Amino acid sequence: MPKPKNTHAPAKRGAVVGFGESRPPYSNAVRLPSDWRQRMPAPETYYRTQLDKLSRPNSSGWMQGTCPFHDDHNASLSVHMVSGRWRCFAGCGGGDLIGFHMSRHGLEFRAAVLDLIKGAR
Repeated sequence: MPKPKNTHAPAKRGAVVGFGESRPPYSNAVRLPSDWRQRMPAPETYYRTQLDKLSRPNSSGWMQGTCPFHDDHNASLSVHMVSGRWRCFAGCGGGDLIGFHMSRHGLEFRAAVLDLIKGAR
């Protein structure tokens, strides 16, 4: 009896993946440096350059400011100066420093990381 083909194996380079599209070759992708996490800017420095009127950090390390993602007149955004986490309490969402940079500048993950390690805008 013939052995069945493995239908769950990854597609080979240039093979049709689905709906007539082919997978891009991996050699053309821009790779992130292996030390990209260590080269990220300090969250407090980054957020102070990106946001106007940030408060001083409280005892837990959170700073408050106005959210750049909506017309904000109150301090509805909180950012953590050590972890880089952020949260908008008006409903814009939350995430980490990379996610903030992606949303703020309309970048994908890889482009945002490269932008941050080269020196954020």
